[in-house]
Amino acid sequence: MVDKKKLIDKTLEYGFEFGLNHSNRILHLVSELAQGKQYDEDAVWIAAHLHDWGGYAPWLTPGVDHVVRSVEVAGEYLAAEGCEPELAELVIECIKYHHGGPAERSFESKLFADADAIELLGAMGFARVFSMNHRNLKTGIAALEKFREMSIAAISLDQSRVIAEKRVAEMDAMIKSFREQSFGLL
Repeated sequence: MVDKKKLIDKTLEYGFEFGLNHSNRILHLVSELAQGKQYDEDAVWIAAHLHDWGGYAPWLTPGVDHVVRSVEVAGEYLAAEGCEPELAELVIECIKYHHGGPAERSFESKLFADADAIELLGAMGFARVFSMNHRNLKTGIAALEKFREMSIAAISLDQSRVIAEKRVAEMDAMIKSFREQSFGLL
């Protein structure tokens, strides 16, 4: 079994508070989206902590998408930790499709991707994107719009669309206000 304390510590070490808090928000959203339905909570919990490791030093590889790299890193980590093959396979599926995937995939993968997408919308998405682009507001707005479209496209569950719709409206209002308050400079 995977040592959850060790996984939290490594996520905090390499993803900082940003990465750990992102994982925790995803887990909160997953539990909300599941609405009492059964799912493999361990697989989703592990995936939440590993899914962005490919974007963190020391695993970041320039020119390789963080999703691809995260699948590689997670596979190696889970094997080294002696994770059961079935559990590891489900974790890897969640990571591989955390920005969307085929309709025919596990419920866990759909929950996870939808939660990750929703987390990039609304006020939280606005804050996250601008924390990554704080010195270039035009780049920040462009990234917001890109992540909004990517997130909308990734969502597959009906209950996720309801939450996303509200967050998209909130994000669009914030972008509109941001542009107005920039006096047309953005």
